[in-house]
Amino acid sequence: MTGIRAFAPTVLVAALGSTFGSALVIAPGIVAEALGATGYADLQPVRAILSVIGWLFLGIALYVGAIVTANTCATVIAGQTRIIALQRLVGATGATLRGRITRTGLVVGVVGGLIGAVVGTGLSALFVVVLRGNGFLPDTAYTLVPWQLVLPVVAVVLATWGAFAAGSRRVLTVTPLEALSSTVEPSHDDVRSGTARKVWAIVLMAVGGALLLVGLLLSTASPMAVLPAALGGFVSFAGVAVGATIVMPPVLQLIGRIGSRDPVVLLAGRNAMRAPGRSSRATIGLVIGVTLLVTFAVALGIMQHVLEAQLHAMDDGTMTAEMIQGQRDFFVQLNAVVSVIVGFSAVIAAVGVVNALALGVLQRRRELGLLRVLGLTGAQVRRMIVTEAVQMVVAAVVTGLVLGTFYGWVGGQTLLGSLGFATTPVLPPLTVAIVVVGALVLAVASTIAPVRRAMRVPPTEALAVD
Repeated sequence: MTGIRAFAPTVLVAALGSTFGSALVIAPGIVAEALGATGYADLQPVRAILSVIGWLFLGIALYVGAIVTANTCATVIAGQTRIIALQRLVGATGATLRGRITRTGLVVGVVGGLIGAVVGTGLSALFVVVLRGNGFLPDTAYTLVPWQLVLPVVAVVLATWGAFAAGSRRVLTVTPLEALSSTVEPSHDDVRSGTARKVWAIVLMAVGGALLLVGLLLSTASPMAVLPAALGGFVSFAGVAVGATIVMPPVLQLIGRIGSRDPVVLLAGRNAMRAPGRSSRATIGLVIGVTLLVTFAVALGIMQHVLEAQLHAMDDGTMTAEMIQGQRDFFVQLNAVVSVIVGFSAVIAAVGVVNALALGVLQRRRELGLLRVLGLTGAQVRRMIVTEAVQMVVAAVVTGLVLGTFYGWVGGQTLLGSLGFATTPVLPPLTVAIVVVGALVLAVASTIAPVRRAMRVPPTEALAVD
């Protein structure tokens, strides 16, 4: 349990975060050096602006990666409850076991961070070669290994270490008697009874909501209202992430009722509610990814709508159809660039979803064997698992669409409300289609390999697994 191999997906998450961070650190220097080669004199403001934007998106990626890593660690530990209980029974303390896991997290962060730095630097060098070859970048020397490259590696290591420390808290609650238990996940009542988690979730959502309200109240006076609103968005969404086991089960229960007349669909919905901790860990990562994508898409849509309305109000007959189309093309390109950058954080979240769903299937091998002994065919068991994954993904997408639309509208209103135009949420259909289709493909694809692996085990052998 404390070996790096058991946490291989978290190495991938750390490596992705470090790759993203390395590219964002190297890119401002490349842009500044390219502008300098063309004769542009004042480079410091350009480099500063690009660096601020890069660190903003890196912070988002680290935030997503930390939550995904903590959930992965908690999922692995939940599946090892009996082993931990046996170790407690022979004298190991919870603090000792947790210390081993957090040290493993430090090693995972270092390994993933270094791999990501190498990959990020290599990809940046490849892009420079390609763009210089086609004439997009001037033929000059570029700095590919700046001293700032150490910063994203350190940030990834600290984020991973902290995430392991948070995800391993379950170790302290495992008692020796749980070695005799037949379950590895806390019950629905046990999950809901976490008073500290509930209090923190309510406090964070309340503080974040107050900051969002302050931003909305100041939106008609100054575009600086976006600052308290942005802080409120981060704080309130942190409350949603902390209270995932409170927020997600009702949504999962509602989605699970769709098609529940089919016994297999009904069983899939009951499985998600029977282990709300596992289901919440699997869905909250995708909620983060969808929320990020939709937030930026809605904010950019509002910005385009407001600017077009302002141009029409100021139009004295000189606006042509080509000028209007050019503005729309600009926003399409801007939305594509922002979506790619934010999409990297969504990829990190997707890795966490795939890992959580796969671990959930493998840890329930005994349960799947029992269902087959009771009469369910292999096809029915497969359909049950795929249906359960689809239900969790649909719940995550619905939640992310609602949150993203709200946060995007608040961002657009606080940034552009002072212009005097009414803002309404503008949800691009293409973004919704990509999110929905991608999430459903993710749900099905993430269960194929673990289901096939679990179904290879004969039912009698699966029942003997402990």
